[in-house]
Amino acid sequence: MFKKFALMMMMVLCLTPLSRAEYPSDVTILDKSAIVRLSDDQLIDTYENTLVELDASKSFHTTSGFSPKEYKDYKALLKFRLLLIVEIHSRNLEIPQF
Repeated sequence: MFKKFALMMMMVLCLTPLSRAEYPSDVTILDKSAIVRLSDDQLIDTYENTLVELDASKSFHTTSGFSPKEYKDYKALLKFRLLLIVEIHSRNLEIPQF
């Protein structure tokens, strides 16, 4: 009985890191003084990257199954969408609703 339990626990422990894989964040956490020193473009870019990272991380943890490449591609797609929205708003256009 103990051998079966031990074998089962070893399998769980070996498989667990794959299901709880963590991907490094592209966002560097800055303190207030560092944030104040950012240029306007850097500030917007940092905000966008943080927004994308939060959304990608949330999606990743509820989806489980992203490979590192898929996670990176998903974040790039989120960033692309955000940049499109920013440009649409800067041109005073409306985002198509569907």
